[in-house]
Amino acid sequence: MNRFGIVMTGMLLASLSYGGTLLASGQAAPTAIGHGSFPVKVNKTLDSSKLKEGDAIEVETTGSFKLPDGTLVPTGSKLLGNVVASKARSKGDPDSQLILSFDKLNVSSKKQLSVKGAIQAVYPPAEDPMGPNMASAGASAGGSGAGAGSGGVGLTNATNGSNTQSSSPTQAVVDVKATGVQGIRDLQLDNGTLTSKGKNVKLGGGVRMIINAEFLSWSGIT
Repeated sequence: MNRFGIVMTGMLLASLSYGGTLLASGQAAPTAIGHGSFPVKVNKTLDSSKLKEGDAIEVETTGSFKLPDGTLVPTGSKLLGNVVASKARSKGDPDSQLILSFDKLNVSSKKQLSVKGAIQAVYPPAEDPMGPNMASAGASAGGSGAGAGSGGVGLTNATNGSNTQSSSPTQAVVDVKATGVQGIRDLQLDNGTLTSKGKNVKLGGGVRMIINAEFLSWSGIT
């Protein structure tokens, strides 16, 4: 190799080792600014029998919280993501499945944070103070119960279309440290993957989730 080739090779190696990892475009990879868990709720039903890989999804935060840099994320902020995998149970399948990932958090109309998030826990909808909560929650019938701390919350059977109702005044309180499925029968969560022995995994409107996320770089919304 001639001197010019040696010099160019040395410069390339230096650029890859200085200042972090570079993307193929030459731009630096996003830098993590923090990590944490926060609560969200489903507004539009997520059904593994109707969703497909790559479909866009959206949920919203159910409480305000501060980011590691002090930025306040207001209640109702939109968390965006996509479907990683989705399937209904068919003949020969042991279960139905739904995997979601989240990559953007809209903090305001002009400010967006890149995130890398997955589902940490799932809760049934909060009880409507005006009457029984009519949103469907959980999975199709079949399989054994999963999770703990149901707090007397009613259960939904997606096969017969029954509604979520509270069987006692007590509601399952969302805990950002919780993991797995809390108070919903026939639904399991393992390492971000939701499964059910029923024909589909169905998260109805109002279903609450805890999202565990790594917070990355800021960007504007165009």
